[in-house]
Amino acid sequence: MSGLSLTLEEARQAIAGLSDADLLRVEKMGRIFALRAGCEVRPLLNDAIASTLSGARKCPRDMPMLQFLVGVIRSRASARKESQVRGPEMVALDAEGPVGLLVHETVPSHERDPEDVCAAEEEIGLRKAALEELFAGDEPATLFLWALLEGLEKEEIMTMNNLDEIAYDTIRRRVRRRIDRRFPNGWES
Repeated sequence: MSGLSLTLEEARQAIAGLSDADLLRVEKMGRIFALRAGCEVRPLLNDAIASTLSGARKCPRDMPMLQFLVGVIRSRASARKESQVRGPEMVALDAEGPVGLLVHETVPSHERDPEDVCAAEEEIGLRKAALEELFAGDEPATLFLWALLEGLEKEEIMTMNNLDEIAYDTIRRRVRRRIDRRFPNGWES
């Protein structure tokens, strides 16, 4: 596995090699994910760096450290957001039945079957991993794709990545074409 990801020393060097502009860019991308998760970006950024330096998160060799840290922040923000979402609760209703007996009913939960949820999450994870692999080494396309997958609007993506209309359209076409070439018949599980 060490051949597929950076060693701890290589990860430390890659993080140390990030410029101030790189770190600002990571924080800028992270701000969007943190906002959507309802948390602050600094703890997410610190956690991303700490988990990489400790070896808890391993950066693939073919992925730039900037993209990797943004991905870790996105993942952590998504996990925080999901932990804050609460599904419908089971509610017990006690009442007297038609013959004066105490009746205990529960209102059914509208949550999805846990197996379906796990299968869907696994499928989403596979698709995201395939897309990240497809765009490894193409930082503008990766950042564009992550923002798009987070549901950001065109204007937000342009502002976040300092893109004008032409640059945005160029990246969008490049992403679409590469996905179409790699998956000509759509995603096949």
